[in-house]
Amino acid sequence: MPNKYLRFGVTVLLIFGLILVRKFENTLFYDPFISYFQGFNFKKFPAINFTELNISIIFRYLINSILTILIVTFLFWKKIYIKFTVIVLILALIILLPIYNYQITTKLSSGQLTFFYIRRFLIQPMFFLILIPCFYYQEIQNKKRL
Repeated sequence: MPNKYLRFGVTVLLIFGLILVRKFENTLFYDPFISYFQGFNFKKFPAINFTELNISIIFRYLINSILTILIVTFLFWKKIYIKFTVIVLILALIILLPIYNYQITTKLSSGQLTFFYIRRFLIQPMFFLILIPCFYYQEIQNKKRL
């Protein structure tokens, strides 16, 4: 296990990586829904290159997932947490991407808000925001038991 300060330093750099992905989303990824959801104006449904959109979504999800896994690795240094994170991220992609695609093909038949949140879980590091506090709480509970 590396030095605690080195681990936290690397974690900060990885979090900065997540921020950079968000900052440069317009130039790095194809996403016609960025302007669609901006200000909740819900203009005319955008024209979509379905293949390019899926490749972009998967690529962005992959980048966010790798950074999340690395953050969990350096923050907690426990294989069980890393495995759990990988499983959650894979299952989420398998479940959410088909729902996302269905929503697009039916032009958001289940509602714009449902699509908005499914899209958010695919393009933002939401699982990072959920899993880190859960693992931290687990660590606190484990220390109380000892």
